Amino acid sequence: MCGIAGYVDFNAVPSLDMLKAMARSLGRRGPDDSGTLIDGPCGLAHTRLSIIDLVGSPQPMTLREGSHTIVFNGEIYNYADLREELRASGEMCATRGDTEVLLRWVARKWESALPKLDAMFAFAVWDHRGRRLLLARDAVGEKPLFYANPRVGLLIFGSECKALLEHPAIDRELDPDSLRQALRFRAVYGSRSLYRSMRQLAPGSFLEFSAGGLRVGHFHDWEIQRRLAQSRYSGLPPDETVKKGRELFFQSVRERLVADVPVGAFLSGGLDSSMIVAAMRKTRAPKDEIRTFSVGFIGDPDNELPYAQLVAEAIDTVHTPIAVGPEKFAARWAELSACRDGPVSEASDIAIAEMSRLARQSVKVVLSGEGADEVFAGYPKYAFAKVPPILRRIVRLIGASRVAGLAGLVGMDRSRANIAAAALAERREVDRLIQWFSYMSRSELQAVLPGLAWTDADWAETSSVQDAALPKAGSSALVRMQTLDCLTWLPGNLLERGDRMTMAEGLEMRLPYLDKELVSFGLALPDSMKVRGGVGKWILRQWAADLLPAKIVQRKKWGFRVPLAEWFRGPLREMLSDYLTARRGLCGTYGDEGALKRRLANHQSGAVDASRFLWTLLTCEVWYQDVYLRRLEEKRPAIAASH
Repeated sequence: MCGIAGYVDFNAVPSLDMLKAMARSLGRRGPDDSGTLIDGPCGLAHTRLSIIDLVGSPQPMTLREGSHTIVFNGEIYNYADLREELRASGEMCATRGDTEVLLRWVARKWESALPKLDAMFAFAVWDHRGRRLLLARDAVGEKPLFYANPRVGLLIFGSECKALLEHPAIDRELDPDSLRQALRFRAVYGSRSLYRSMRQLAPGSFLEFSAGGLRVGHFHDWEIQRRLAQSRYSGLPPDETVKKGRELFFQSVRERLVADVPVGAFLSGGLDSSMIVAAMRKTRAPKDEIRTFSVGFIGDPDNELPYAQLVAEAIDTVHTPIAVGPEKFAARWAELSACRDGPVSEASDIAIAEMSRLARQSVKVVLSGEGADEVFAGYPKYAFAKVPPILRRIVRLIGASRVAGLAGLVGMDRSRANIAAAALAERREVDRLIQWFSYMSRSELQAVLPGLAWTDADWAETSSVQDAALPKAGSSALVRMQTLDCLTWLPGNLLERGDRMTMAEGLEMRLPYLDKELVSFGLALPDSMKVRGGVGKWILRQWAADLLPAKIVQRKKWGFRVPLAEWFRGPLREMLSDYLTARRGLCGTYGDEGALKRRLANHQSGAVDASRFLWTLLTCEVWYQDVYLRRLEEKRPAIAASH
């Protein structure tokens, strides 16, 4: 796991000082080593977190033939098989790691090599003879990759936006549509970034840059892969389907344990992470030590720490829990916003960073359960995928807020009821699906931040990415919901969060549920093997029946529960008020002061729980005031004057 950066300028020789500055900005991603290379118009920079072949695979890595050079972030899980294919054809590797294997395959086949990879990756390969650069990002989007093409003949790239910001050609102006997405969804979807001048390379995509210009293409399509998997597995009896899925899952865990450093696991006590730890125990020798880590929140009476302890004792792990309080939020919020180059999207992000810091004291790699909910339909919302039109019309007729109030009266969680009612009230399918992950509606945002010009055209642009991601035919409502989440929420929020919060502590995170074959298998399953009786992840519960305590197998989806409502009325009250009323902030610049004060007053009085709404505003303010505005005020590097 590493940080990569660089640029190709066909009008000037790259600056070594600039490349070193780009590498320094990514130092937390790769604290073990760093390197740079300049060849003609191309400059590459790399920071390394050594996981495999600790000494023998420094980067940038150039083939001994001198034809190609790579900077690479990630892991190629099937590199041993790919190396054997190279050897069988007479091509020998000089190193033991996966970097050279990847480089040799790309040198052979260029982007045609990408479908062969079972991997998480973001990389750049420079073709010395052809004078062309290839960028590529893995199929799911586990590893980040940003780029900018500010003028003809210049391409700049990096693992994080901060690396690109070191180059003087980069415009630091915000992208208004991306800012609207960040406020509504706590993520930026598609190929945009918060900066107008930068793009993200979409998951499953590649980019080639040469003197002739820029070419972008895709090497992976989840809908095509789902249909192929459906044709492979649809003839299996149900018990054989369950068995095949468990085999794929165990194989994925086994592959992600390959490392020359200690490997542990995040253990929440939920089904997903508990299954990973159980599979680790099954694939290791009985006496092998497994280290697990969990996090809870001070003041939360329902935290997951006891469940994690139960699993740790049942599976026999060396378990370390940590409890996080509001003081950690205040202390690390701005720092982690800088790590993320944007707002900290979830309160759990800060907890994960604290857990990563703890884990890094004894391991260098952790396995984690992200992706299971999207692939195997674990979120409670998936039970609402097939809600009939008549019920949606009733919700619109009564009004979403009244429906949520009625749900609260019968004992349903009021905040979840609000989200569900707002989603069901939307008329268009794509609007219903994207609303599930929004803490606020269009009207709420327009009322509090009218200065951001929330026009119908803006909303159409915002939803176009999601609309394009929906499978158009031959799929159930549940599959459409899952697919959209896999293409938007998963890479835009969860995977970005996981990458930045772990890499901030120099820790690599691997995600067994996001193995390509396992994802295709999960999406292709019949709906009945995913959701039964309103409860998701049915097939995972079958895998877990003989591996985990019944109390864990039968648990409903819980997730991180941060007591924000109480913290915003208590220890974080002053911080909340200071940021949201600052004249130089987002609210101070674009907001309606009266509407905001009413929101704050209603929450502080206990009349409503507006903690999720206030969280979204506060986390955007922390990033905007403490990271974005400060970067605007920074002087450009001295080297900038000569380029």
